[in-house]
Amino acid sequence: MTLTDTSTDRSSTRTTGLDVTRLSAWCGLAFTISQLTVMVCMSIFVLPHGGRPGMDPLTWGQKVLAHEDAFRIGNYVFMVAGVLLLGFLGAVNVRLRRADDTGTLATVAVAAGTLLAFVWPYAAVLHDVAIDTAGKGTDLRLLAGWDTVAPYSLAFSALPRIFFMLAIVLALRLTESSPWLQRTGVAIVAISAIGTATTLTGAAFPALAIGSLGYELWVGALAWRWLRDDTRAIATDS
Repeated sequence: MTLTDTSTDRSSTRTTGLDVTRLSAWCGLAFTISQLTVMVCMSIFVLPHGGRPGMDPLTWGQKVLAHEDAFRIGNYVFMVAGVLLLGFLGAVNVRLRRADDTGTLATVAVAAGTLLAFVWPYAAVLHDVAIDTAGKGTDLRLLAGWDTVAPYSLAFSALPRIFFMLAIVLALRLTESSPWLQRTGVAIVAISAIGTATTLTGAAFPALAIGSLGYELWVGALAWRWLRDDTRAIATDS
């Protein structure tokens, strides 16, 4: 019996029309820009209306409830900005499969990235639930306690972040590209690992904050690098 191989060499297959991989890479850049923008706006327009360490929990809860509209709007744009990472995972999958034919790195990165896109933004959903509960007459001191869900969720999100970044760093290493992204990626992973201890002690929060900011900037730099590489490839082909 004769078997005929009808498979198509993916590397030689070209498509016309919309470059969806490039569009996915733009989502990575949009993720970084929107995250940083939301962070600045929240710090200026929303967080000053909340509590601060050492404040009486009842007063804290009253302040948050008095400005619930600002917090709800902030939570919403925060969620939208966070899930933009999902769009970037398409480019991550394509790039990592080019670097690793087994698909192992791509699988790890996409799985970790999916968790990462939901764990941290979901803190905004939980905070909305807390505001609703407080508005229906529960003890406002509980609302002050619910504000801690943000740093704890951020600390939890640092765990899949480590897998996400390491998978990409290994792919960059395999392709011998972007040495500075490799080095900064490893440094951010190390800082993020320390930051996960925020669930145990508040002393680790500075590391968590630095690691989170570094990660957002790193994703934007990575997306920009991939977009530049694609532009050069298109120019070479033409």
